[in-house]
Amino acid sequence: MEKTRRIIVMMSIVMLSMLAMNSCNKLIIKGSFAEVQRVNKFNIEMDWSKIHINGLTPYEWIRFRNAEQPIFDAEEEYQTELKPRWIDMVDACNDELNEKQVYLFPNDSRQYYKLIVTPLQIDRNGNIKALCTIKDYNSRVLVIFALTGEGGRVGSMSNLWGDGFKSAGKNLAKILEKNLHIY
Repeated sequence: MEKTRRIIVMMSIVMLSMLAMNSCNKLIIKGSFAEVQRVNKFNIEMDWSKIHINGLTPYEWIRFRNAEQPIFDAEEEYQTELKPRWIDMVDACNDELNEKQVYLFPNDSRQYYKLIVTPLQIDRNGNIKALCTIKDYNSRVLVIFALTGEGGRVGSMSNLWGDGFKSAGKNLAKILEKNLHIY
């Protein structure tokens, strides 16, 4: 079971890597933005269920990190310093789209459309590969697309992840601006 899961995740990462080399139009994996064109408010949520850190599951990474730096609590670092950096992506995207009056609202179930970001791979430097899914209120999948973010070079792991999420937020803004036709 675990081996099959790893193979699927690795195949997804390879596919995302190939897609990332192409233009924004080629990032769409399934569906289209047709139904959400001109929509300006989205609920945004994170799905951490498929994340791999440096190719390891969170459990494996926490064990590795604790062995590598025993004076730190890797579980606490992951939960309180690293995972919360996804808000940097939301802020960066909202900053880019503010003048277009498009907004992402974290964990706001009042919005009709939901954007779910599923990180697949994040490395120590904060380089991110993720899948994004837009669903309507009835959980019908409208579009699935790839998203990447480039992490930092120097700093704590939390800061590097923050850089990666900011980059992903700017890329997300470009994808939404182009495909929602909100010029």
